[in-house]
Amino acid sequence: MKADTDYEKRELLIKAAKEEFLEKGYNKASLRNICSKAGVTTGALYFFFENKEDLYEEIVGRGKNELTKLIQLHIAEDKDAMQSVTDVNDLFDDHSDIADMFIDCIYRNYDSFLLILSGSKEGEYEKTVDEYVKLVELSSIELMNAMPGMDPDPFMSHWIAHTIVDSFIHVILHEKDVKKAKARMGMILNFIVRGWSTLMNHESGIK
Repeated sequence: MKADTDYEKRELLIKAAKEEFLEKGYNKASLRNICSKAGVTTGALYFFFENKEDLYEEIVGRGKNELTKLIQLHIAEDKDAMQSVTDVNDLFDDHSDIADMFIDCIYRNYDSFLLILSGSKEGEYEKTVDEYVKLVELSSIELMNAMPGMDPDPFMSHWIAHTIVDSFIHVILHEKDVKKAKARMGMILNFIVRGWSTLMNHESGIK
């Protein structure tokens, strides 16, 4: 019974903290207000979290960690797929299912990502975007390295990665309906991937 009560208190604190951080930003957020909204004492808060930083990281980390693992899984699957590809064009089939997978993850943790994208904590937006761009960029380079005759251009690989991440950010901030977000991101991702395939065929002429 006690474990259930502790879990409920912890979740109430997290819910109240999301509201406080989104409303006031990290610096102006008050732990006292968070505890009051959650209906618990400050002692209860410090039982679960070391400080405001720890509480914020718990909220943001939930979404970030889940999405990072999903991206890493997708990268690993792409690597495996490369081993059996006989026609490179197969890599540029419809990517709507991939868009759906990532959108589901993001919208399950919508408040966490909204906190990051709203700039509620100084530096968090830039740090998170850089982390995801790096992941996507490395995946792109590894895929190109696995293709016969391809020599990835670091400039274009970085630009493509940023374009993909920025596209997700745009959809997250402008489309709250999950179904519509999936449809929009599916179209965007298919557009980017097909453009990427065209760029790959012209890269050698730039170098």
